[in-house]
Amino acid sequence: MRITLNVARFAQPKTHTMGLFDKQEKKLRKEFNKKNTAYCREGVKDIEELHDELKAAYENLENVNEEFATFREKIEQKLSEEEKGKMDYFSKKFRKIDKVARDAVRDMKDLLRNQKKRLREAMNDE
Repeated sequence: MRITLNVARFAQPKTHTMGLFDKQEKKLRKEFNKKNTAYCREGVKDIEELHDELKAAYENLENVNEEFATFREKIEQKLSEEEKGKMDYFSKKFRKIDKVARDAVRDMKDLLRNQKKRLREAMNDE
């Protein structure tokens, strides 16, 4: 009975490199980082445009609440109690709408700032 060992099999050089990332994984990671950066840039551009549009729209309507309050004071003497109640109701709604619009502009600005931060991080990862 003869036993043979296939020693040559273990001595063959490896074609696979050992390490955290081989060349193909590094290449894929680099491509992913480039695409991530491009998407972040596109996102920043879109958010900047939306923020500018929202801010411009709010600035055009910013004084409506004050104008309504001035108008209300002028005609308040001519109104009945029921009409004064309605005017109070509308004044409260205008103030609430103004607050929501102001908050939307602020939140969009925060979103833009955060997205710019993500873009800088993505660019540093490249």
